[in-house]
Amino acid sequence: MLIPTNQNIKTITDMRENALELLEEVKNQGLLYVFQHSNPKAVLLSMEEFERLYTLLEDHLDEMEAVKLSRKKRGKGIPLAAILKKYSK
Repeated sequence: MLIPTNQNIKTITDMRENALELLEEVKNQGLLYVFQHSNPKAVLLSMEEFERLYTLLEDHLDEMEAVKLSRKKRGKGIPLAAILKKYSK
């Protein structure tokens, strides 16, 4: 859940006093928001959630690169038969 709620908000004090418990909550919930003096300071992600987001980002960047490359002029090209003939000796 990307909206801060009572279930996914922790404080700097919680981090300092209950680090292992906080990490277990991150593992179970996927993410936690860390607040200091009622202000958001950080987001803790589980490894699974981080990997999921990172994969989505990589896929998106790959798609953007593919679109950019598809718009480039590629020239005439070389027929596959010519390449096979040249390198199949």
